[in-house]
Amino acid sequence: MKNLSLVLFVLILLTSGCASNNIEKYPEVQNNYDPSKPLEIKSIIPSEGELNEQVIIEGNFGADASKIKVFFADTREASIISTNGTSIYCLAPKQPDGENSVKVVVDGKEITTDKTFKYNQVQKVSTICGTYKKSEYKDGTLSEALFNDVMGIGVVAGDNIMAVETHVKRIRLISQTDNQVVTVLSGLCTCKPAITSQRDTMYVVELYKNAGKIYRLARANNWGPELIRGNIAELAAGEQWACALDKTDNNLYIRNHVGVFVKVSLKEKDANGNLKVEKLLEKSNYSSGSTFNYLVYSRVEDCFYATEDFGHAVLKIYKDTDGVWHQDEYAGALNHPGNMDGDRKDAQFQWLRGLTVDSEGNIYVVNLGNQTIRKIAYPSGYVSTIAGGVKSGDVEIDGIPLEASFCDPSDIAVDSEDNLYIAGGGGYNVRKLAIE
Repeated sequence: MKNLSLVLFVLILLTSGCASNNIEKYPEVQNNYDPSKPLEIKSIIPSEGELNEQVIIEGNFGADASKIKVFFADTREASIISTNGTSIYCLAPKQPDGENSVKVVVDGKEITTDKTFKYNQVQKVSTICGTYKKSEYKDGTLSEALFNDVMGIGVVAGDNIMAVETHVKRIRLISQTDNQVVTVLSGLCTCKPAITSQRDTMYVVELYKNAGKIYRLARANNWGPELIRGNIAELAAGEQWACALDKTDNNLYIRNHVGVFVKVSLKEKDANGNLKVEKLLEKSNYSSGSTFNYLVYSRVEDCFYATEDFGHAVLKIYKDTDGVWHQDEYAGALNHPGNMDGDRKDAQFQWLRGLTVDSEGNIYVVNLGNQTIRKIAYPSGYVSTIAGGVKSGDVEIDGIPLEASFCDPSDIAVDSEDNLYIAGGGGYNVRKLAIE
């Protein structure tokens, strides 16, 4: 289909004619737009395809590409390559699987059509870097780099990956664009980072009991660490495996492994000149004293979600209209491990680790006990297994998500295109679950 699209578009350009008798390096595209006729969409060629499919939209639009926008699935903007007034050549953007709407906006005027584009979503699991079961420390190219246990993960500017090796106290920057892995911090025991909405600043909290120090790493400082808050007394009894920012990026939230939940203001200071700390929830009845506990913020719902490995459930932490904070079971049942998809209240999980939320509010959680990645759809709350679960022996399998296998994955993060990155844990690697 892609070759057909390209051939058709070349023919369109060739039949448009050249601009003058002067010898030009490239022929000018003739403006075939007829202003006496209404703006319209006549056809979409091809009518289906994948990400970056070459698509020609025929109709009557105008030849000024700067005034034209094309949207699939209502809001997914396509990249326009060129137009000659009656044909727009563009690349299909990432969009939901199945039939999607197409619209063209010309100088603010919207053209709609009953014609659709069938998007064929492609999903795959691939290993970005690290070698399965080879636990070593080595920076270098993606193929050369070696890791220990990657327990935390985040995605920063440029869709670069921050891989946190908790037990060996290292943070590594993985640049797919530059094909390089470099160590940005050594000597700090931490885990899941909190990353700003612009992805240019990252916060981590020291994990150990009686610690709770907060560090900031900024892209402007080449990701060098800066201590911004000393030990937090409110967290002294627990371990802090994760932190999360709210929608303002001005407050950092931490929940330790015994359930204490605090807010740290990144703007306000207390009487001692330290960043102000407010305890929002005391030790929780939901907390089982698990060692591993993770936290994530949902910008769609303006709330937090948390997991505990011994709890076998996803918890929701939120503030009501009176400003009172609550913590409830959201998906799965506390202390009832299992492996069952379905409605969030009926679903079962086992030995949960990290979790993340995509741009549409869907929650993805690492289900270590079953070696799977699970999705909690928003707003339905339906739980499904989207990757893993295959027992493959002493090897990990890439490829089709439900035919892939994992070895004790630990954390998960989402990039700007809602692709998922998985901290390999016992696999000593970083993997990508692309949904394109």
